[in-house]
Amino acid sequence: MEDKSVNKLKLEPRAWDKTYQLISWWDVEKVRSARVMVVGAGALGNEVLKNLALLNVGEILIVDFDIIEYSNLSRSVLYREEDCTGDKYKCEVAAERIREINPNVKVKTLQGDIILDVGLGIFKRMDAVIGCLDNRLARLFINRHCHK
Repeated sequence: MEDKSVNKLKLEPRAWDKTYQLISWWDVEKVRSARVMVVGAGALGNEVLKNLALLNVGEILIVDFDIIEYSNLSRSVLYREEDCTGDKYKCEVAAERIREINPNVKVKTLQGDIILDVGLGIFKRMDAVIGCLDNRLARLFINRHCHK
């Protein structure tokens, strides 16, 4: 017996945009084609990533080097208790959950340190960079590279 309530069909991209099309100044195509890098997939990064998925942003690159810990669960909507095995990276699990929220969004991950592993070329390909970090030096690094 097939459960039809759990239908995993890919949603039409327009279905996500119907509400936003009612806003006169909202540019659906610009948002749908935007490339956004989110640096940090902790508590703040979780909220930003969830909202970008709900806005139907075209492509998201998640950069983080940390693994999920049990203490993350109280502040992070994208992580579950089964993710706290000690070997699951925040960026990978966040990407998986973003795809579940909105399969229209293309999500890529970079498991690494923003200062050591991400070059200026990646910054140049992005339309927006959102820093969701608590590390001051990393925030300054992002600022400098966005300015360049």
